[in-house]
Amino acid sequence: MIRREEPGEVWLIHQAAHAYIAGQIADHWTDAQQLPLREELLLAAYGHDAGWAAAEQQPRINIQGKPRTFTEMDLDEHFTIWENSIQAMYAQNRYAGLLTSLHCTALYDQRFRFLGDPPGARRRIQTFIAERRAWEKALIAALTDHPRYNVAVQNGSLADNLRLLQVWDYLSLLLCMSHVHEQVVDDVPTPNVARGAINVAANGPRSMTLTPYPLDQPLTCWIDARQVLGSPFETDTKLRQALDGVPYKPLVFEIGPL
Repeated sequence: MIRREEPGEVWLIHQAAHAYIAGQIADHWTDAQQLPLREELLLAAYGHDAGWAAAEQQPRINIQGKPRTFTEMDLDEHFTIWENSIQAMYAQNRYAGLLTSLHCTALYDQRFRFLGDPPGARRRIQTFIAERRAWEKALIAALTDHPRYNVAVQNGSLADNLRLLQVWDYLSLLLCMSHVHEQVVDDVPTPNVARGAINVAANGPRSMTLTPYPLDQPLTCWIDARQVLGSPFETDTKLRQALDGVPYKPLVFEIGPL
């Protein structure tokens, strides 16, 4: 679940809705439209958070009494959700499952290197990363002789496809989580040998501009989300009771050129 805080409003956005936006970004990404494995990349973009549904049926609060966002969850919950997401993708398409796992491993590798988790948590993260990497290595080996995926599991192609998934996911999160702040997304694969950079800026409370513009048209993304009333909450039960029967309302996000 993503908690989006706006002036006077708090929204809860499902992870699958965020992935839906990532998929639309991927679908309109100009440089990806001629890629040999476009269908698999789209599947990974749309479905990489497929394991979240069960956890989101039982939302919980953080220490401030607000609905927890995905960054505030326990490690064991995260591990289970990621494993479910990876297996959901793997069941549909092994290459999409591989990309989803690599995306997961890269996120935990960043966390291990840059966040100050306590020693016990760091050991669990390190173990999880090692297990995932062993699984990925075995799957890459299994796909090496595949008539469609043999080239796509080579280091360069696999790294480019993973990076595209990461960029699409990140741009969607920027929209969903809060008001967009000016920044640069670097290391973006391009049809040329060198990777490029995309400048991101806000264009209103629920929109952003990208320069150079990587999509084939301005993009309007509709999702449905719930407004949270009565925060902070004393218990998880009170949060769930407050959400019971709350209707979904449309949220509209826009992406365009400068």
